[in-house]
Amino acid sequence: MKRRNKKNRIMGRLRSSDGSVSIFLIIALSMVFMFVAVFIDYARVAAMKVQSERLARAAVRSVMSSYDPQLQQEYGLYAFGDSSGDFIMGKMLNESLSPGKRGDAFHLLPLELDSSGLSLERPLGKYNIFNRQISEDMKYKAPIDFTLELVNKFKPLSQSMKEASNAVDVLKKLRKLYDKREEALDDMLAKQRKAGEIAEALSKLIMNPPGSSITDTSLGGSIRTAADAAAQYNDYVIKSEEDAARPPDEEKLYTDLIQSYLDGVSFMSITISLKVEKIRKEQDKLLNDANERWEEARQLNEEMKQVIKDAENRSETEGYDQVTRDNTPGSDGSSAGDAEMIMSIRQQAEKLIHSEELLNGLKSEISAQKSRWDAVDSQVSGLLASMGGSGMKGSTISASSSVQDYLRKYGIPGNDNILDRELAMLEQFRSSDKERKATEKKAQVKLKEAAKVIDAISGSSQQSNEVQEQFRKLQRYYDESLTFNEGQGGSGEAPFKGKGLDNDPYDAGKSSMDEMDGAYGSMGNMLNGIRDELFQNEYAVHYFQHFDITRLEEIVRNPSAVDQLSEEFAVGKQEVEYILYGFHNPAGNVAAAYAEIFASRLAIRTMEGFVVNSKMGNPLLILAAAILYGIEKAIEDMILLCQKGSIQLSKYVPVEITYRDHLRMFLFIHSNNEKKMSRMLALIRLNTGVNPADRGTYASGEIVTGIRLWFLPGITKALGSVFDSGTDQVEGNRYFVTRNADFSY
Repeated sequence: MKRRNKKNRIMGRLRSSDGSVSIFLIIALSMVFMFVAVFIDYARVAAMKVQSERLARAAVRSVMSSYDPQLQQEYGLYAFGDSSGDFIMGKMLNESLSPGKRGDAFHLLPLELDSSGLSLERPLGKYNIFNRQISEDMKYKAPIDFTLELVNKFKPLSQSMKEASNAVDVLKKLRKLYDKREEALDDMLAKQRKAGEIAEALSKLIMNPPGSSITDTSLGGSIRTAADAAAQYNDYVIKSEEDAARPPDEEKLYTDLIQSYLDGVSFMSITISLKVEKIRKEQDKLLNDANERWEEARQLNEEMKQVIKDAENRSETEGYDQVTRDNTPGSDGSSAGDAEMIMSIRQQAEKLIHSEELLNGLKSEISAQKSRWDAVDSQVSGLLASMGGSGMKGSTISASSSVQDYLRKYGIPGNDNILDRELAMLEQFRSSDKERKATEKKAQVKLKEAAKVIDAISGSSQQSNEVQEQFRKLQRYYDESLTFNEGQGGSGEAPFKGKGLDNDPYDAGKSSMDEMDGAYGSMGNMLNGIRDELFQNEYAVHYFQHFDITRLEEIVRNPSAVDQLSEEFAVGKQEVEYILYGFHNPAGNVAAAYAEIFASRLAIRTMEGFVVNSKMGNPLLILAAAILYGIEKAIEDMILLCQKGSIQLSKYVPVEITYRDHLRMFLFIHSNNEKKMSRMLALIRLNTGVNPADRGTYASGEIVTGIRLWFLPGITKALGSVFDSGTDQVEGNRYFVTRNADFSY
């Protein structure tokens, strides 16, 4: 019995402990369940964030997949099309979040779209965006095409063109200074000669004709010279003595003759005195002017020396050396032409300088002439002092001899004339000037022939209204592009004519060499570092249409035929030329291109002309002949280019260079990149009807998604404190996530 009671007590204790264990397990399991539930919802929220991020990116990509196909296919550009971006984004999100057709499906992550937004930015019409897309499109092919198709063709000529440019630069400057210097020396001699010639009038007052003796004559003759007065002097003395010896009451026989003689001597004395005073003033002025002209010639001579010195350090030709040094693929590094020969021509410029000995000799002669005139003046003063006296004959002969000596040296042409000898010396120095000036005239005539074609193209007036309206619309688009990019819009009406040729052959030659300097300088800069400008230029010639130069064949032969090509000057047929020059008229751009090609041909052919005419001796004559050769050959080149669309680069580099290649080179010379981009954007708008300023290239999207939390809805605030990352929110039993995504073409 006792054992049974003991057993019952033990079993009672066990039953009471079973209840406490169950409660403990329930509490423990509840904590575990709560902990697991927290991590389940945490995992769902984390997955939701990842999925929302992916959805945002996919939505923006879907929007930007709707780019404008015309811009892409025709110009290689990407910009959002004319669809509704918000519609595309909303449709994609709705389809992605659709639960599907199965009603018994279990959705672990049932995302709900709360809202979405889209912003399109960075329009294609902005310079930096347009430039970036150009760079992306051209970054591989532009450097290769530029090197193989342009640089390698021009590289062999680099050193010869450098020396030709230096030669034209220095010799053109020297020619101008040379002509001014020689003109000053001629004027100096002319003033000296005039100072000598004016003494002839004095000579005629003293003794006419001059002689070494004076024969006595009787009173009563006219007194026109001092010699006439001296010739009658002895008779005057005799008759005066005779009258003086007569008694007072006897009539004087020679009173009238004596008085007439005295009046004549007085008049002649006054006349000679006034004449010598006038000549003295003129002499001083003329010889002072001659000194000034000599000083001007000396200064010009010094300027010529400085020009020759500066030519050795000319910075404008650095581009030629850069192109020569660069090891471009496909180039063997060899040079063509004859750079050393052209350099030797330039070095012959020292021949054009007058020596110090020659110039000092000319100045000394001015002083010598002044001294000789002073001697004449002194002799004439002695004559005036002796007028009416017994020494008149000797004074007259001495004064006449002095004046005649002065005239022989400075007034009367002949072997004794010092000025003639000086002029002959200068003329010997100028032995090539006559031939040079004849060559210059021929070059000017030929240059006018070339200018007629350019004037005919730029002066074309028979244009259709449709073509003119295209250019007006294009100008409006261009101005709007400048304004959109905060440039200077409202450019107004561009000049009707394109660039013409200089009227002077030397100016035309120098301008052509300057352009070649710019072309090689640009090529050298591009080789040192590929820049945006290269991409833009190559983009222009790859995607835009250039003019068909062969359409000008008839105009080159007959400039009056230009009006037959009115439709050929439409915008769509000269897009590259418009990008290059920017004239908003049908003829201007083509005329400018033609003129600039002629200039480039003139530069290359002038280089050849230096070699061809190198044996002429005088460097200025060689320059004139080289420019004449260049103009003649450039005219022939333009005819050939308009026949076949390409020409041989040079007789030393027999490679073909096309009209398009010329435009590519000119694009580097005219490097106003912002205006070029506005012109391209205006053309794109004209051709496609799409305004690049209205088309975005960058999309920024935002979506807000939410899920319902499964567990612990009573502590969502606590969960919020765990999950919230700033932009995320918890509202009731829903958790919302905001995600942004960006995409750029």
